[in-house]
Amino acid sequence: MIAKKAMKIIKSIQIHFKKKKELKRHGITFIPNLELYNYDQKTIVFVSNSLPKYDQDSGSNRFKEIIISYKEMGYNCIICVENIFKIDKYVTFFKELGVIVYLESNLFKNYIAFLQSIPHIDYIWYNGPKNFNKYLYKLSTCFPLSKSIFDMIDIHFLRYKRAIELDPFRISLRKKYYHYYKIETQLAKKADIIIAISEVEKEIMSQYLKESLILLISNIHYCKIEESKIAPFEKRNDILFIGSSHEPNIDAIHYLYEEIMPKVWLKLPNIKVNVIGNVKNKIHSISHPNFKLLGFVENIESYFISSKLMVAPLRYGAGVKGKIGQSFEYFLPVVTTPIGAEGMFLENKKNAYISETADEFSKQIIKLYNDKEIWSKLSDNSAQSLYPFSKEKLKSVLKEI
Repeated sequence: MIAKKAMKIIKSIQIHFKKKKELKRHGITFIPNLELYNYDQKTIVFVSNSLPKYDQDSGSNRFKEIIISYKEMGYNCIICVENIFKIDKYVTFFKELGVIVYLESNLFKNYIAFLQSIPHIDYIWYNGPKNFNKYLYKLSTCFPLSKSIFDMIDIHFLRYKRAIELDPFRISLRKKYYHYYKIETQLAKKADIIIAISEVEKEIMSQYLKESLILLISNIHYCKIEESKIAPFEKRNDILFIGSSHEPNIDAIHYLYEEIMPKVWLKLPNIKVNVIGNVKNKIHSISHPNFKLLGFVENIESYFISSKLMVAPLRYGAGVKGKIGQSFEYFLPVVTTPIGAEGMFLENKKNAYISETADEFSKQIIKLYNDKEIWSKLSDNSAQSLYPFSKEKLKSVLKEI
């Protein structure tokens, strides 16, 4: 038995080096860090739509922290994404961490064929419902001994259900609702472990799935600046919003521009709103000297340090809101909605201002913008607000898996 196992490992090593020579001979980029594969360690494969662009959205940053934590726990970590042909800054980032990143080449038909050359795979982590729906059957058939982990990221059908309440005649929303409802409540039953992103969403999903199979992993946040280096209230100006082209963000930007800021500008006409994120391709009707669509900003720290407020006027959506967690990382006070506050363990007027209407939202912006005492209270409570999102909590959950 031992001899057979040894021969299998030797054969795998021989195949590995034979493939490496073939890659070099044909001038094809070799899969980063495959030579670091450790036969004595457990192996986890992360299946995703794209490499985590950790500097562009909170979901990717969360995913990055999960991968890093597994690496720190001594796992072989393999990321599999379609249509990655060359090394870019994201591949380089994970390469430097010792993570194996699959690159497309002529040597393997696809990453499933590549994974079949790996000696053993203990876990397959599906990042989001699209990958789970597309690959669960294929990978479960190829690797029947591997445990499947379905990371919902957020409840997609819940997001579309809330969007339908705002726009009930939009047929595309209903189609997406039913599509994701089927994946997240029926197909999810075939997963060994389901990851919810908040206590609220865990409770919702326990109506459809066994609660014992649902674990909670929220966003990962920690202080990014020392309290002594926080810019004082008097030296700050303007309002910050961060969001991708995700539909709830686009709706929030229009809501902010059309219904909230006109009321704010009546009292404070010089306030500027800086919107960071690639949203210009979806927004064509906004034109105002004090409402800036800045696009992607590589280093956003200066905005957190110099802004007076973060606003998150989300009217629908699901999951937890990374922009709010990021604000707490820099001790920046937040005005948001009940949807924005969901899953963030927020208490109104203690660690954020929470508003249900545009009129209330505008009044809270004006009050917080002018009142140093309230601003300081919220800023001081930011570190406490980060506790539920610590790295230590993340690793304790991963160990349960």
